[in-house]
This record gives sequence, structure tokens and C-alpha cells, in this order.
Amino acid sequence: MIDAYRLLKVSCAAALFLGVLTVILGNSNVQEVLLRPPGLRPVKDPSIVIPFDQLYPNQPPNLPKYSDAAGQPVKGWARKYVGTRRFFSDQSALIYYRVSDLAQSKIIQASKAEKALHIWPVGTVIILESYKGDVNSAKSAKFLEIDAIEKKNDPDSSAASSFFPVNWSYARFTPEGKPSITSQKARECHQCHSIAFHVTGDLVFSPFP
Repeated sequence: MIDAYRLLKVSCAAALFLGVLTVILGNSNVQEVLLRPPGLRPVKDPSIVIPFDQLYPNQPPNLPKYSDAAGQPVKGWARKYVGTRRFFSDQSALIYYRVSDLAQSKIIQASKAEKALHIWPVGTVIILESYKGDVNSAKSAKFLEIDAIEKKNDPDSSAASSFFPVNWSYARFTPEGKPSITSQKARECHQCHSIAFHVTGDLVFSPFP
């Protein structure tokens, strides 16, 4: 009876250790994903795109406190409703962003023939809640997942002061807030968001506010 109890304790301890190790290794794998910027925009003339080959590591942001128990933005945050998600006509979304990030953004008119470029400041965090169906209809919408992107700085780049930073990192969470992104998904997110760089000027598709 005692031996069985000891065996159970050892098994539980081993399972707990493996679980923690799996989480650590899982996060480490995501952080080790190297991403390639879609290009650089000179501060003096952001309408020009300079090819850039240097890689940077994905650093998944933590999930900040952006909404309250009722789903309303907390102080300092605002929310945008998206009726149909890009590539997902059967999904809607709520995008949460910090008011200070938007206020510090640079809106630059590239030329008369082009739309204005929207360059977000370093430290920007944008949260996207995805729903199956219309989130405005609580009875029909199903909360699917939470995506987060954060704009990082590259202090090691000698050209950092000459170009707008473009290093964004990606994270995904379950509706309960548990990290769920994989290395492959991080690459897919970046590949898609890199398209936005040539459309809006930065790696964010949605216009704001």
C-alpha cells in the first residue's frame, strides 16, 4: 500500500515536471522563430521601401488586461468592431488598442495617388478577439481565440534611427487566456501581416480609429 502511494507521488511529480518542461520548450520554440521584415521605410521618405534581409526573433507578447468582465475596454484602451474578418467571411472580431499608441502613430501622406501611411510607435500592442458569427449577436457568436501583436524595437540595428521600426511579434491565446500559438502559426501570421506593410505602411491591416 505504501509502495503504491510512493509510486503515485513519483508519477504525479514526473507528470508535473514534464508538463512544465513542455510549456517552457513550447514557448522557447516560438521565441526561436526568426522572422524577416518585409522591408524598411526611411524616415525622410517613407514612400520608399528598402529591402531588408536581417532576421529577428519572434517574441510573443503577454496578454495585457485590455477589457473588463463585461468585455468593455479598460481605462486607456479603445475597441473597434469588424463585421467580416479578412479571409473569414463567417467570422467577426473585436480589436482592442491603446489610445496612447494611436495618438503616437504617424499618419503620412505618401503621395497624392496613394493612401496615407499609418506607422505605429514602438511598444504598440493590438489585441484581436475572433468570433464565429456576429459578435454583436451574443446568441449566435462563438468566441474562438485571441490574437496579439506587439511592435518591438531593434536596438542592435545601426540604421535604427534612419528607418521606422518594423519588428512585430505575434501571440495567440485561447478564450481563457492560455497561450496557444505554434512556431508554424507565428510564421503564417507574419507572412500575412507582411502584406499589410505594402498596403498601410506598417504590419496592421485595419484602419483606425
